Amino acid sequence: MDRDEMRAEARRLRVDPGLSRSQLIKIFGVSNGTLTDWLRGIEPPEWTRRPNAKDDLRRQAAELREAGWSINDIATRMGVAKSTAFTWVGHVPLDRDSERAREKRELAKKRVAGRWDEFRADRDQRQAEIQAAAAQEVGSLSDRDVLLMGAIAYWCEGAKSKPWARGDRLTFINSDPGLLRLHLRFLQLNGYSLGELSYRVSIHETADASAAADWWAETLEIPRDAFRKPTIKTHVPQTVRHNVGQDYHGCLTVDAPKSRQHYWRMEGVVKAVVGEVSSAYRGLVPGR
Repeated sequence: MDRDEMRAEARRLRVDPGLSRSQLIKIFGVSNGTLTDWLRGIEPPEWTRRPNAKDDLRRQAAELREAGWSINDIATRMGVAKSTAFTWVGHVPLDRDSERAREKRELAKKRVAGRWDEFRADRDQRQAEIQAAAAQEVGSLSDRDVLLMGAIAYWCEGAKSKPWARGDRLTFINSDPGLLRLHLRFLQLNGYSLGELSYRVSIHETADASAAADWWAETLEIPRDAFRKPTIKTHVPQTVRHNVGQDYHGCLTVDAPKSRQHYWRMEGVVKAVVGEVSSAYRGLVPGR
């Protein structure tokens, strides 16, 4: 038997009956390298395969991946590196609709919510403490304090006269009951009674203007019969509004009649406050 015949016979015996390499070497008396060359391309018989210690881990990893586990979770569960887990199951796409994937998303939401709840509770406590300390610093307000703050609040939120359109009249509109109370007290210090003033609700057409007027009258303790016809705002469907629901009462306009001199007084107070602050500011700027 020449070498080609020996090679063909060795290949046949490798397949059927499936002899081992050591058996073939004994039969043909060739070296390991020669036998390797002869058997190139032929898979070894299953019984000759040495069991791989990681074969079982691979199978478990594949099962976990099919169940929707991520690469990171598989690596942690199997006690291997992430790169190893990726080599084992990276070719298997992650089923994001699996029960495991849904559980992971829900767990992540709960963790985020838990951290946020803890942060929010701490934030709210610190906010309350700071606000309480600031309120204690303020204490009770004198009439002078109200005069100064009322004038500044009006200058920020009230209607102003323009050189090209003189309107020296105190007209204040806002949606904040606190600022409106400040303005009403400011007007009282200027000699007005609440019954002398006129009030108007400005509100979207999707809300109840009459109920809003009732709410403002009760909240600010002002006469309901002093309210004028409301201003109704046209609703724009494309606009995403957040001022909706039972807590939406629109804005309230407070108009003070015959208030020209009071308007001028407000301007004088604002100018004095701004001038005083500007002087103090210049004194604090280095080099001045």
